[in-house]
Amino acid sequence: MALKYNGSYDHVSKIGDKEIKFKEWTAKEERQYLKLLEKQDDNITDKMLYDILINPCIEDKNIVLSGVEQKKLLIDIRIKSISEYLEDEHKCEKCEETSKIKVKLEDIMTFKKSSYKSIEVEDIKFNFGEIRSNKEKEKLSLKNGLVEYIYQDFLIHIHSIEMDGKVQDKFTKKELSDFIDSLPSKIFDEVFDEYQKMVDELTIEYKWTCPECSHTETIDYTYIPNLLWA
Repeated sequence: MALKYNGSYDHVSKIGDKEIKFKEWTAKEERQYLKLLEKQDDNITDKMLYDILINPCIEDKNIVLSGVEQKKLLIDIRIKSISEYLEDEHKCEKCEETSKIKVKLEDIMTFKKSSYKSIEVEDIKFNFGEIRSNKEKEKLSLKNGLVEYIYQDFLIHIHSIEMDGKVQDKFTKKELSDFIDSLPSKIFDEVFDEYQKMVDELTIEYKWTCPECSHTETIDYTYIPNLLWA
């Protein structure tokens, strides 16, 4: 008989109207993740993290999640797999003394669910919606910086464009990108600003007070890559 430990999907992550059943990470996922970080490779994509840290743990392998929803799920899995607390050390900006931090992740994590709709600017109507396939976000990466990541994420949420009395919903990613790039700045800025109000958002910020000098500052853990095992 093969020697194997079988985990069960005992936990639930609630993300908007989605309830995702999951099991805890195993030593295999931890080792694969730490090896990925060890490479210090800027080419790490959302898909790589999804394949290592999410897909092996969730019951529904076909569920479609946005990048932010993935991060929320990752933190929920981390809480059950490792600890509900984040333990860290922080150097005070004022007195430069280093202190230990122990804070409950649920107390410093804020998640806002998306609410997509149409945006009409001048004679162009942009229809936004949830991503329809995990393949749409497979190539998302911070390799080219946060600005480009946000822009590419913006593109995959455009379902159709109405202009000149026609609805355009059949286009390649390059065709869509070329069209967006050709827009006057004032139109793009208005659309993007309204889009930003609709998207889901996750922040992990801790308002910390130095025990030595009482200086207060905000520590942002939102984009820390090794947060999961910190």
